Amino acid sequence: MNARANALVDAAGTDEKRRALRQHSLALADALAQDEGPEAGLDFLRTLFARGLFNRPPISGEAYTAWRRLAAAPLPPVPAEGPRISVLMPVCNPRPEHLRAALDSVLAQTWQDWELCIADDASTREDTRPLLEEYARREPRLRLVFRPENGHISAACNSALELATGQWCALLDQDDLLPPEALAVVAAAVNAHPEAQAFFSDEDQFAEDEDGRRAHLNPLFKPGFDPDLLLCCNCVNHLGVYRTATLRELNGFISGLEGAQDYDLVLRLLARHGERAFVHIPRVLYHWRRHEGSTSADWAAKPYAREAAQRARASFAAATGLRADFPVPEGSTHAHPRFLPPRRAPLLTVALLADAAPVPALAARWSQWLEHCGMEREALLVCPAAAQESLRPLAEQLRARLAVAHGADPVALADKALRVARGGILCFQRLNDAPLTPGWAAQACGALLRPGIAAVGSRSLSPRGFFQHAGYVVGHQRTPDGEIPVLCPAYQGLHQRSGGYFNWINLPHAVPAVRLDGLCCRRDLLEDCDGLDARAGLWADANFCFSAWTRRGLRSLVLPLDILSAGPAAPVAASPALRERWGDLLAAPPFQNPALSWTPGGWRLRV
Repeated sequence: MNARANALVDAAGTDEKRRALRQHSLALADALAQDEGPEAGLDFLRTLFARGLFNRPPISGEAYTAWRRLAAAPLPPVPAEGPRISVLMPVCNPRPEHLRAALDSVLAQTWQDWELCIADDASTREDTRPLLEEYARREPRLRLVFRPENGHISAACNSALELATGQWCALLDQDDLLPPEALAVVAAAVNAHPEAQAFFSDEDQFAEDEDGRRAHLNPLFKPGFDPDLLLCCNCVNHLGVYRTATLRELNGFISGLEGAQDYDLVLRLLARHGERAFVHIPRVLYHWRRHEGSTSADWAAKPYAREAAQRARASFAAATGLRADFPVPEGSTHAHPRFLPPRRAPLLTVALLADAAPVPALAARWSQWLEHCGMEREALLVCPAAAQESLRPLAEQLRARLAVAHGADPVALADKALRVARGGILCFQRLNDAPLTPGWAAQACGALLRPGIAAVGSRSLSPRGFFQHAGYVVGHQRTPDGEIPVLCPAYQGLHQRSGGYFNWINLPHAVPAVRLDGLCCRRDLLEDCDGLDARAGLWADANFCFSAWTRRGLRSLVLPLDILSAGPAAPVAASPALRERWGDLLAAPPFQNPALSWTPGGWRLRV
């Protein structure tokens, strides 16, 4: 490891000194690179990451700039063979310097079997047509059409699609950029996944100063294809690459949905071909320009897009039979779906896990919550033998069956509930927690009883309003023998007023696993996937979720449904036996980007 970096980190004993070191880290790396060669500067940055200098959010700014230097070297090899990729670009009155930069980014691709299909949507700027014709004269792979009248972006995209002769189409806006390796990485992914219908990559934003210097910021490291998050926002977006035949099968882009035409396309493709049609490429292959009037800088720049997105969601729900509402809070572009249970849902068993009697206020809250559950249900109060008599009056008050477990830990209590429950759906709740969201059970069951779902979890809040968990994500603990995976309570330490990373904490989204407190699942699936295996200990909940994912391809989902809990949620280091069983999954956890690792308070970048 770099001795200079170690010495600087050792000397930076306070938060203020660590901030100063982060701010000057890039200049120090540049100086080392100039004096001792490029590898010395990169080794300096690697050491700073290894020593935890960039462990705290945000991941934009110095941390991302340093990460980009490390991630950019070396570039991946260019495939020897692969598909022709048609880059579709609708154009309408662009700033010439922005358009030139976008065109040049395509011409600079290391992958050579491409064509650039441009449809000018009746631009009124006098400099647009000459600029496009100039590039068409220089580059025979540029195919160009000038529309006689303005039809807006959907019509222009369809005109560009008509020009395409490649097997795949990549979408590029007129003022954004592709990194040089973008199409080569896509071509390699196409070769590796011949069954796919669509690919999408990670993305970031960039801004330019008056001298044209670019600063990259706000990286969006996506969690893989998440159908639930997709119902909230376009989490596919850029770089999107689609099989040309599939685009034409779907009749291209729909006029009248301008501002959400690509979002609507993704939803229609999902409805037609299913989630396995999508492959995520975990690499930043698209740079989204921030400037006045762009949605990357201001989501309110295109207010019509919000209504178009709502119509796209409604069409998807109608096409797939999805029972859900899609409210969008004022000032937001993200929908907050409320899933509705089927009209004839199975019986729900609410299993209240207790090792002691709750305070009276909680008893009253549970009584009210069960009364307004919104589902046909039974209540089951599970406790150890020592608490049986003290909890009997509460069981009578709640009209709950009382069951006695052999152990007092949550897994033993939940396992007893599984054995005696009558319902086809199980919802596990700790008796000393307090549900905060009205209609919690109906929303959880509505989300659960859809194809592809193994378990639904909730969010746990402390009395001071900080998240204690929203399911599990994977962090990495450094040991003398190297890093070991740690199951971390997702979003722990963030306040409920914080949106966290791209506001996902407030949206339904898939996670590697959900926690037992607040877990809702189908009884038959739980039994089929080893139940709550006591041998897994504190990992029993994650063990079930991992088993459902690997055996059935069923994902675990967290909903923004809140439970007030006084008990903290601790990270859980994997035992050697569990690391041996789930090592591959922990190395590449589902619905977690490989560039990210969880650390208390937020995501950190991995190198």
